[in-house]
Amino acid sequence: MEKVVLQAEPRQTGRHSNRDIRNAAGVPGVVYGQHAEAQAISLNRKALGIALHKASGGVIEVELANQPTLNVLVREVQRHPTKHNILHIDFLAVSMTEKVKLHVPVVHEGHAPVMTNPDMVLVRGLDHVEVECLPGDIPEHLVADLSTLLTVDDEILVKELKVPAGVKVLTEGDHVVYAVTLSRAGAEEEAAEVETASPDEVEVVTKRKPKEEAESEKK
Repeated sequence: MEKVVLQAEPRQTGRHSNRDIRNAAGVPGVVYGQHAEAQAISLNRKALGIALHKASGGVIEVELANQPTLNVLVREVQRHPTKHNILHIDFLAVSMTEKVKLHVPVVHEGHAPVMTNPDMVLVRGLDHVEVECLPGDIPEHLVADLSTLLTVDDEILVKELKVPAGVKVLTEGDHVVYAVTLSRAGAEEEAAEVETASPDEVEVVTKRKPKEEAESEKK
């Protein structure tokens, strides 16, 4: 994965300070971790966006003047409710020799043969799974192979995902990631076919015997 470096500066804390940083095209943030004291920082908004895109959930190297470089992971991003620009960001400082736990997205590849039937619908059960690995081994995503979905009864489980070396999946292996089901229209059509049976398919439950009919007429 490409090395991602981000320049940062120490900042003062407080509402007015954060507003001034945002007005100057910056983003206030904080870095904290098990082996590092919490530090309030400011970042260039444009540079931050580029770094987040390149890192794709992986490690970012944050450089602060007169301080050792910090290897960090994004812990939380606060965005404006309508403009969606970043208002604040939290970084978790990590050691490159200690494993971390985090959630990574699941993507699919290939084509499901069962989907050639227009009445079928692909159902997604999970968007992310939890993994454990060294920071340098964090995958951008895990992959589900849709080519294994041959019938409506097939499904893809967590334990069937493609997992790179050095990565351990913590989410239970029997959780369904992808499955297939009939669309609403397809299900209604199938139900209608079951309800509409031909006369030859109808079983006669009760039929009076000739002797019983004769005795009934005498009465």
